[in-house]
Amino acid sequence: MAYVYEVSFDIDSDKMNQLKIGASLERILGYLRTLLPSEQGYVTSRALYSLESEDTTHVIFQSEWQEWEDLKRHVSSSLLEDKVLKEFDPHIKLENLTSHTLNEIA
Repeated sequence: MAYVYEVSFDIDSDKMNQLKIGASLERILGYLRTLLPSEQGYVTSRALYSLESEDTTHVIFQSEWQEWEDLKRHVSSSLLEDKVLKEFDPHIKLENLTSHTLNEIA
C-alpha cells in the first residue's frame, strides 16, 4: 500500500519560465526531490504541470511513502512540501496552495 502527499498550485502562464531548467521554481522542486530520499519510508516523488490552459498552469508535486507512520512523520518535518514551497512566495499565491493526503487503492 502506498501513501501519497500531494501539493498543487497554479502559476500564471507568464511565470512558466520558472519551471525551465535552472529557474527558481524548478530548483526548489529539484531540491525537494534530492532531499526527500533521506526521509524514512520515502519511495519516490514526481513533479508535473498541466498542458491544457493558456492562462494558468497547474503544478503538482507528489511524494510517495511506504507506511502511514512514514507519511505522518514527513508531514511534521521541515521538508514538508508546503513549507518549502511557501518560502518561494511571491511566485506562488499562498491562497492557491493546496495539499492532499492520499491512500492508494489496492
